[in-house]
Amino acid sequence: MPTPPPPAFYIESLRNRIPVAGQVQVGDLMWHGAGFSKYHVTWTSGGQPMTGTISLPDGGGPFPVVIVNHGHIPPERYWIGQDSGIFGDPMAAHGFISIAPNYVGYEGSGPGAAGLQTNQQIAVADMDLISSLGSLSQADPTRVAVVGHSQGGGVSEILMVVDTRIRAVVLHAPVSTDEAENAARLHARNGTWPALGDPAQSPEAYAHVSPRNYLARWQPPVLLIQGALDHTIPAAHTQATFDALQAAGIQSRLMWIPGGDHDLVGSDLATAVAAQEDWIRKALG
Repeated sequence: MPTPPPPAFYIESLRNRIPVAGQVQVGDLMWHGAGFSKYHVTWTSGGQPMTGTISLPDGGGPFPVVIVNHGHIPPERYWIGQDSGIFGDPMAAHGFISIAPNYVGYEGSGPGAAGLQTNQQIAVADMDLISSLGSLSQADPTRVAVVGHSQGGGVSEILMVVDTRIRAVVLHAPVSTDEAENAARLHARNGTWPALGDPAQSPEAYAHVSPRNYLARWQPPVLLIQGALDHTIPAAHTQATFDALQAAGIQSRLMWIPGGDHDLVGSDLATAVAAQEDWIRKALG
């Protein structure tokens, strides 16, 4: 008998998905910045509408593209561009197109692909966005980077192990590359486990959804940035991710911001964004 295919939520299955190219539609102007303009944007993924913002540099391009995945924000508290503009708009001011998706189920985005975990649904929508960049005359689809904060770091970790078109990754205080660690951090105290259950009872499933187990030398360079006083993401989780990147032979750097917490502000944020831009520039050439 033929071997049945792995579940749709396994990373092996995500790697075998065929991203679908569509049209990136630039919508209404939100506001003008110094050297760029910010608009609403839409595209499609799996036949569903996806929404977000796009910050376009002045000029015709083609410009490299940075996709910014924001951290976890409850839908009822989310406003468009929250926790993404702070990372993407400074890049747009310096000649990068910055696209910040509204996550599946947020602000008009569809519910996402069936049978996947939330971060995987967001990653698939990002993959279809990358496939659709050729429809945007100002974009250079051959120079794409992803940036993620917290939950968005988890989305970006998935993307780096499944999508070979991504050429640079920056993770700001990301969730762990080990999904068992994430489950324990978020659920162990109340005993209410996510769909995969208790990691101790489902080790194989957790292994197949953890980007850490799929790191490889061919993957893009990764910069991790985190406040040394982060009260949300354990330093040990980020250190373990960095150690795994190093062990896999991936060009990587871990940058601690002294005194910084989970959400960097002021000069700490400026330092992080400057390091982010320098890393991406060097990686994209």
